[in-house]
Amino acid sequence: MTTRRKRARNLLLAALPLAALLAVLTVAGSSCGASTFGKGIEQQLTATVEKIMKDNGVPGAIVGVWEKGKAYTRAFGKADVEKGTAMKVTDLFRAASITKTFTAIVMLQLAQEDKLGLDDKLGEFEFAKGLPNADKVTLRMLLNHTSGYSDLENNDPAFQAEMAANPEKQWTHEEILKWGATLPVLSPPGEQYHYSNWGYYLLGLVMEKVTGNTAAEEIQGRCADKVGLETTRLEDGPEFLTSKPHSAGYAAPGIPMVPATPPEGQQFFDATEWNTSAGWTAASIVTDLDDLRKWIEADANGSLLNKQMQTEQLRTIQTDGGLLYGLGLAGTPTNKGDLLLHNGAVPGYSALAASTPDNSVTIVVFMNAMPTTTVNTNVATDTALALFQVLGGKSATQ
Repeated sequence: MTTRRKRARNLLLAALPLAALLAVLTVAGSSCGASTFGKGIEQQLTATVEKIMKDNGVPGAIVGVWEKGKAYTRAFGKADVEKGTAMKVTDLFRAASITKTFTAIVMLQLAQEDKLGLDDKLGEFEFAKGLPNADKVTLRMLLNHTSGYSDLENNDPAFQAEMAANPEKQWTHEEILKWGATLPVLSPPGEQYHYSNWGYYLLGLVMEKVTGNTAAEEIQGRCADKVGLETTRLEDGPEFLTSKPHSAGYAAPGIPMVPATPPEGQQFFDATEWNTSAGWTAASIVTDLDDLRKWIEADANGSLLNKQMQTEQLRTIQTDGGLLYGLGLAGTPTNKGDLLLHNGAVPGYSALAASTPDNSVTIVVFMNAMPTTTVNTNVATDTALALFQVLGGKSATQ
């Protein structure tokens, strides 16, 4: 199947840009009154997480799996290596690109309120004047990564070098727009899938122009408050994260946005206070295990949208990895049911959240290293795949 605009069947699924993601369909977690999976399975789950952490030098992790009343939740290792603080299941962490699920829901809600149209052109907004193909790129294309736009953080070596040199820099919209306008167009609008944080940054600007509110205010009111998320915020800097018990973030050299040489005698940089403003509405959600569980379940079960917009959200396109992606939500069919999901990674943090539409299976995985000492990929996704295999799960593409 080619990557050409396969607006594929209106499936109850979609899938993330990373091929490993499709395995992230598991089961694990805990909730009040839930029963356990049994000693044998829980021991295997624990051993699996501990092995991945040991093999990759991951300091700490939080894992939650829920399946039909059964639950497994556990914190592993250290939240702060220097202080020796143990990780707790209530610690805050950065959810990185899972932020896109929040941004997409706000855009879809604005569409169902007729405040914008999914097929409105980006060029209709003043801030986008002069951007390549702005008169042809639609909001839908930004949401499903078919705009043809490249990405500053993943594809521009000069920008990556600037990020590595100034990881705590607070980027302004003007700076990001000016730099983003220099990116090469990768394909004609609507024709091919190219995962782009830059596209979701532009959606944040659209959100603010349409509502007159900040993106943080819109996400708070339309997402966090509506679902009852108590410790979830859109925040680029470290202020909210570090104001409460939280996990530090650790980044080994291995991706261009991380400096090449860590402090003497150490394998990791402490990335806890590094800034995510270059990603903003693509990458800046701070949350915890319980909130992220509530969020992905609400997103997956469609309770945040009307039927028309839920259908739009789950209208999928083919990704460059052979998977499917909807509007800010991904997934794949498995022998445990369709799994809707998203993962995320920023320097220091990796995470994944997934749930079936009926919420019979939910998984949340967080790890406080990205990249690790051995891999540049999302180790939370790798962990979810391994847990899924422990539980006997299989996807249609395995």
